[in-house]
Amino acid sequence: MPRLHPEEKTLRDQARGILREALDGPGLREEDKERLRGLISKHPEQPERALLEHLRVLREVDRAELLAS
Repeated sequence: MPRLHPEEKTLRDQARGILREALDGPGLREEDKERLRGLISKHPEQPERALLEHLRVLREVDRAELLAS
């Protein structure tokens, strides 16, 4: 089980950490990062909501790509 950083004490803090890692890491396409930045701007005090919306969009994109292939 991953260990939390000392500053990540709440769910909101954990969501911020996940968002930070998603934006800093190589795992997302640039268009996905831009969409994520927009969601973070839309919900600055609710990073968990931005993360949830981001995951929903990714799931829908994956479904659409599977159906197209």
